[in-house]
Amino acid sequence: MGDLEYIAKSCKEDKRLLKILKDVANMTKEEKEEFSRKVRSYFMDKNSEEDSQAYRFFKIVLENNNAERILKILGDD
Repeated sequence: MGDLEYIAKSCKEDKRLLKILKDVANMTKEEKEEFSRKVRSYFMDKNSEEDSQAYRFFKIVLENNNAERILKILGDD
């Protein structure tokens, strides 16, 4: 299972993740860039496994049009 499919599955199981995903999908390119900077800054000194997983989630959904792609996988575009 690829990252996008894994995140889609996780979003089906956790509605909070789905809300975040939808919020990111609705951001402009500039908003995504700003949010990405904030995410990197927040996770800079975090090193727990949970923090690493959260950072990876945000990194993936903020790349390219991945948030939109995941919504399409979910059939929720």
